[in-house]
Parts: sequence; C-alpha cells; structure tokens
Amino acid sequence: MMRQSGLFSHWSFESFAPGSIPRPKYNAFCRIHRQTSTCLELLAHFEDLSMGGAVVDWCRISGLANQLCTGIRDLVDQLQVMNPVEFMDAHDWVAKLSFYTRLSTEHAATSANPPYLLTLDSPEGKASFSWISKGLGPLVPGPVLVLTPSLFQYFIEANDMRHNLDELLRQLDLMDEPATEDLGKRARELIRGGSLPHRLLTEMEIAAVELAPGGRFLELRVFAGSGDDAVMIGKVGGVRPTEFLEAWLEATACKFSPSALALRLSKGLADEEHPLTVAVFPADTASKERNCALWEGVPDSAALVARLDQVLPRITRLHVFKDQGEALRPEHCRSLHDLICLCMERGLAQIFAFAGEPARGLAGIKQLRLEIPVVINIFNLGGGLFPSAAERAVISTEDVRSIPAWSLLLGLVCPAVSWSAARHEETPSVPHYSSYAVLSQFFMHCTLRLEQNLYVAECSCEDGVEKYVRFRFKGGTGTRAQRRSRLGIMRLILEREGFTVSSHGDYLQALRSGEEDVLLQRNLVCLGLLTAWVQSSGVEVLGGMSPEQGRDLFRELFTDFLFDPS
Repeated sequence: MMRQSGLFSHWSFESFAPGSIPRPKYNAFCRIHRQTSTCLELLAHFEDLSMGGAVVDWCRISGLANQLCTGIRDLVDQLQVMNPVEFMDAHDWVAKLSFYTRLSTEHAATSANPPYLLTLDSPEGKASFSWISKGLGPLVPGPVLVLTPSLFQYFIEANDMRHNLDELLRQLDLMDEPATEDLGKRARELIRGGSLPHRLLTEMEIAAVELAPGGRFLELRVFAGSGDDAVMIGKVGGVRPTEFLEAWLEATACKFSPSALALRLSKGLADEEHPLTVAVFPADTASKERNCALWEGVPDSAALVARLDQVLPRITRLHVFKDQGEALRPEHCRSLHDLICLCMERGLAQIFAFAGEPARGLAGIKQLRLEIPVVINIFNLGGGLFPSAAERAVISTEDVRSIPAWSLLLGLVCPAVSWSAARHEETPSVPHYSSYAVLSQFFMHCTLRLEQNLYVAECSCEDGVEKYVRFRFKGGTGTRAQRRSRLGIMRLILEREGFTVSSHGDYLQALRSGEEDVLLQRNLVCLGLLTAWVQSSGVEVLGGMSPEQGRDLFRELFTDFLFDPS
C-alpha cells in the first residue's frame, strides 16, 4: 500500500496567519483533499474494469457507484462547512447526476410474488415455461413440476440473505480461480442453511408425493436464465419425496458453483437478473447424480465491458478542464468525475481566499509563472522562497529556494520539450486553483492540473525523518487503448528510476523512499521532465507507442538532459 500524503503534517492550521481561517473550515478542507483522493481511486476501479482485465459481479459495479456518490456528497458537505452561503444549493449539483448513476447501475430484482409451484402442462406453465420441455428433451415425457424463479427470490427474502450474498459476490473475480471457488462455496453454504415457511414446505411436500407416488424417485434439473437464454446448470437425482426440500436447496445452491457463476458473469448480469428455475420429474430408479458444473464455457468480460460502456460517461468521463483557462462551473458538470474536480477546485479557491490573494512579502500566496504554459499558486510555509520574492506577487523559478521544488521545476521547464501552447505571457492570468504548490526548504507538495490530466508530486528530504518522493497521475483524455499505453509507458519509466508503482484504470501511484538526497533530487527532475513530456506529447502520440518504445524514447531524452540541462 502506498504511503499517505504528508501534506497536512506540513500545511498545518498553524501555517495560516492567526485568525485568518476558522478551525472547522480548515478541517473541512483537509477532508475534501483526502476524500478527493479516495474518489479518484474509485474512478480508477471503474476504468480498470472497463479495460476487461477482470470478470466481476455487477453488484461490485453498483457498490462502487454507491461509494462514489456517498463520497461526493461528503465533499459537498465539507464545501458547505467552508462557505454555507455560496454552496447552499451545492447538493443540487449532486442529486441529478447521482440519480442517473444509480438508475444505470442498479437493477430490478426478480419478483417474489406467487405462483411458486406450477405443473408444466397447466395454462400458466405452458405460457411462461414451455421452454423447459426443450431443455429437458424428449426423454422426459411425464409430468413436470416447475419451481419458479419467484420461489427462489422469496426464499432469499425470507432468509434475509441478499446483503450477505452480495457481500460475497462483490469480491468475485473469475480470473482468481481459488478465490472464486472459496466464495462460491461460502455462498452455497449460505443457501443450504436457509429454509421456507411451514405453509410452503407443506405445499412442496404434497406436490413431491403426488409427482412420485409408490416409492418412485425425483429428478431435479436446474436452469439459469429463461426462454431461449436458459442454460441447464445443475442436476440432482435419486431424491425421495421426503427429501425434497434438501434436494431443492442443493439444486438452488448450484447457482453459485464456479461454472454457473462464470455463465452469469460472462453475461454481465447481477445475481437477481439471472432467474433460477428448477424442473422436477419422476423417475423409477435412483440415479444419485449430483452435478453443478454443466456449463463448460470460458469466462469472458466482453458483456461486462459493453454494459459498463453504457454507464461510464456519467461516471468517469471528464467534460471540464478541456482548456487551461476554462472557468469551472456547476452547470458544466455532466459526470461524477466532473463533480469531484469541481469540489476540489472550489475547496482550493476557499482555502486560498483565506490565505489571501498573491501579494508581496514572503508569507501567503505567490503566483509562479514559468517559461511554459503552466501557472502555479505557491503557498510558502517558510524557507520555500528566497528573500528576493518578498517584493513581488508574481515570481519565477529563480525565486524558489525549496530543494525539492527546484529539482521538479528543473525537469518541468526542460528546453528540449516542445509545448504545443505558447509561452507563459499567453497563458491565463487566473490559473486553476487546482495547480498549486506548498513549499518549505525541504518539503514540497505540487499538484498540477494541466488541461484534463492531473499530476501530483510530493517530496520530503528533511533530516531526521524518512525521506521520500511520491507521485500520482490521473488521466482524463484518450481512448481506452491510448490510456492503457500511456500508463504502461509511465510505469516502465518510473520502475526503471527505482519507484514502487501501482496502477489501475488511468490512475498511477509511485513511491520511492529511504534514499539519499542526490537520488531523490534526480527522481524529482525525472518527474518534472516526465510531466512535461507526457503533457506535451499528448495521449494520441503516446498511445501509438509500445511501453518499451516510450520508455526508451524518454530515457534518451532524460539522459541527454542530465548531461546538458541547457
């Protein structure tokens, strides 16, 4: 697990001028910052699943969506703490998008209303379950009893199992076979431990005795799905009428065998969207057959990915920050990702308002303008800037004293990288608050919002504590293949530089710790250059390279820069 940010151990309440910010508002901002990181990780989980690397239960999708909506509501709660008047209608921003997200990720459960038992030759049986005859084949000419999907749904509700089942199903990933076997076993044990009300038990026992009189046996066939999509997933044979309930429980437990789970998940369906029907017919001999592995297909994520593609535009797609100087307004937000960015931007705007506009003096806010189209709001904790900065509200890299920040900026403004935008004179005079840095002589936290991409670098090189460099990247543009390629390139580059890297979706985290200052400074130069190179190249160019090609191209650029920084 990556170490947590050390930002607020440095950017503490005491670092603001006394009386400039109430404590509850500072605490709210800290929570916004941490909750934003959590929300970005949830977005990355959606993106990761959309890339087809896992075959999971749809209830994981709906669970992630609920977590994300809850997290965003918390962000808005904290904004209202920071400025109750400005954000009095903020929950209106969330309500509509959350509603459409839930509408697209939740599902209707199978009805639990009667009938629960039908004979196949009854009018209702013929109307709704005629497909069973085809599934059973011509070898079953006699009477057939149908235990409907409503019975199984009622059984789940009567035993209040849905929550516990979903807790297990959310953990499923068919690519992990041992875990799938274990989770399926636990779900089947849960089913076998259930029961039905006495009235229904009596009705089932009577139907079983009438179906197999005179010492005959019962055969059970288990179908998942309905109509032409129905698939036989299990058989239970040699059942005496007095054992009917136990046999039915065993048959329904087949729904959670590895093969039946693979069938359902390969269709991209939630458990309640895949109805379970049990057909029962008499037999003269006891077959004693027990088989819950009748479906022999290969797990496939295509249906899950296709279904995700229908809902992700409202969740992960970024519509804001298309231009560097674009103002961010609630009416621009058309996805949950947009809302997360809006909350962070507005929270930062509030915190910088408490700290004061860019001004003279070494305390408070400065605006760092570079020879590239990047403008950064600087919060100086003390020792982060040279005394020369005291006379100016707008500063340059020459005013930066912070060792980590100077190293990062050295790579960021590398003259070998050609930015598509013009020089800094043509960049917006009011940058996004989302591009900011908090500096001291031996600490730096720098967040850069460059169009739709987010870059975060943090370093502590103070003596007496563990030294580290931490980096995060969250992309916002490109096709699925392009984003995958870009992240693969960045991962190889960072691993070669000694970072421990984790990534999923279009979100990457990297950490290097416990090294000498000179190595950490090299890492920061690399991160600055990597940020400039990735941003200026664009996802379209990087998406056309293999990870190895991108790594080698960057390594040549980095080596040349270290040899001759000018």
